[in-house]
Amino acid sequence: MSSCRRLVPALLITALLGACATQPHLSSGKIDALVVAAMQEFSVPGVAVGVIKDGVVVHAAGYGVRELGLDEPVDTQTLFRIASTSKAFTTASLAMLVDEGKLNWEDKVVDHIPDFALYDPWVTKEFTVLDLLTHRSGLVSGAGDLMLWPKPNLFTREDIIHGLRYFKPESDFRTEYAYDNLLYIVGGELVPAVTGIAWEDFVDERILGKLGAKRCFAGRIPESEMQNLAAPHAMIEGELQVVDRNRASPDVDVAAAAGGVRCSLDDMLKWTTLQLARGKLPDGSELFSEEQSRIMWSPQTILGVDSTDYERDRTHFKAYALGWRLADVHGYKHVSHTGSYTGFRAHVILVPELDLGVVILVNASANNARAAIAEGIVKAYMGIDDVDWVAYFARQAEEEAADEPEEETADPDFRNGSVLAPLDSYAGLYRDAWFGDVSIEMRGDELWFASAKSPRMLGRLWPFEDNTFYAYWTDRTLEADAWVKFEVDDAGNSGRMELVPVWDYSDWDLSDLDLQRVRDE
Repeated sequence: MSSCRRLVPALLITALLGACATQPHLSSGKIDALVVAAMQEFSVPGVAVGVIKDGVVVHAAGYGVRELGLDEPVDTQTLFRIASTSKAFTTASLAMLVDEGKLNWEDKVVDHIPDFALYDPWVTKEFTVLDLLTHRSGLVSGAGDLMLWPKPNLFTREDIIHGLRYFKPESDFRTEYAYDNLLYIVGGELVPAVTGIAWEDFVDERILGKLGAKRCFAGRIPESEMQNLAAPHAMIEGELQVVDRNRASPDVDVAAAAGGVRCSLDDMLKWTTLQLARGKLPDGSELFSEEQSRIMWSPQTILGVDSTDYERDRTHFKAYALGWRLADVHGYKHVSHTGSYTGFRAHVILVPELDLGVVILVNASANNARAAIAEGIVKAYMGIDDVDWVAYFARQAEEEAADEPEEETADPDFRNGSVLAPLDSYAGLYRDAWFGDVSIEMRGDELWFASAKSPRMLGRLWPFEDNTFYAYWTDRTLEADAWVKFEVDDAGNSGRMELVPVWDYSDWDLSDLDLQRVRDE
């Protein structure tokens, strides 16, 4: 470890800070080696990585290929889905409206969007703009994400706003952190509510346009720009495959304000430069004020700190701000957000005291690769250069796999079961207040699950035991097989069904579904 972060006598501080300011930082050659090692260790087809130091892009490069099997290299103009790092664009949009006096962080949401309602009328009345952005609503983590994914589906933003009233809270309002996406979509809808301009048009014109970010899109992508696209990849049943359903689409994404921006590395670096400059553009004009920058980087919801945080990062506090996560890392303020979308990973990291920004874009569901690259770059700039981060996260992945119970990793034997009633007795139309209709139907001698508004949720129901079936989705990239449990009365009639994930690592939260039978097949 560099002596720059050790405890030293007070009289040496000034001299030491001068020495640290002039010490060499991580070379592009070392970044190249780090990225290549992470790609090889964690089976990643392509990555784009950029570093900004003291207002200057000191590294920007693409690695690997856009898509397995094709000789098309990733470069700094390759378009990636940036997933939840999109959330900071939403908070910046609202910050600009606060600067303009069109909105206040403490405004009640219902004053701008009258149809907004949560399960509890009092919470609805008290819910503020800040509450939309800070993951403290009381909802279960990931509530309603089935209205967003898997793509494509037929849900609209109006459906999302209306559907929120049906989700029962898991905890008291403003007491616990639980990550959500739906409320960020509501946050995005504040933009047209007060300006008459759609959120995606506002971001494209008033943020990305001002930045000169021509390969970054919150809204529709012009046909001429639908080239040089990173394809999403994930390990599906032990094999790295392209996830076709999550390829970049030219269309406006209903979930754009929560996780739908598509961007190149070059343009993400422009965005990161703006953040480090506290809202100032290169010409000195202001996109949002320094005061709003400070608010967006201020803690709002406390996050837990575990032993790994302390041992690895000497972290004493973590919090969620507005579209950003905050922590102290080896004495520095660490402002960051990750993005995770099946087949893509993203990470934006800001260390304001070092005037350092790092952007990582990955075309695979590779958390460990993302983490290894991030740690390897950021820690080197903090003077910590004695850890092999690729080996660290590889070892951590092995330990986690070894600790996982065998029954959690093996597929259940679901093809040899039986249920208590004839299959056609379960068939019928079932309805949930926010998810809509699900048809349980006979196809030949098989029972099938078919969602009306989420057509990717289509699969055979294999009889398992009692009145429980195994839902085996036809799209194996969903990684969300579920137990479907029918409630049957004494007469043998099923009146309701419940979905429970087969695996703890399932992509989808199913706990809020309340599918009631409304008619027979």
